[in-house]
Amino acid sequence: MGYQFAIKLDQIAEETMTRLVLDTQPILLVHHQAQIYAIQDACPHMGASLAKGTLSEGRVVCPKHKAQIDVKTGRIVSKAKVLFLKLPTKAAKVYPVKIEDGKIFVEV
Repeated sequence: MGYQFAIKLDQIAEETMTRLVLDTQPILLVHHQAQIYAIQDACPHMGASLAKGTLSEGRVVCPKHKAQIDVKTGRIVSKAKVLFLKLPTKAAKVYPVKIEDGKIFVEV
């Protein structure tokens, strides 16, 4: 579909996350170490909104089962857990991001 305007860069503080919907896709923008990353706003394990989770050291922690997802690659760093069981979890979808004139664009 191409790049779509998301928000202005100054609207997302360093080390925070912002949820938005672009072309019907729920997207989570993450501002980490002066870079902007975009991943799907749904845990690949059971679809929980990652925006309700936490950001720690470049990883989004799912609020439901604590899967940890690398914001740069979408790779699962720590699998989802229920009690003592670690559950298989596929990678999260990542989206290309570009910044022009202080505006963030995401390719969806």
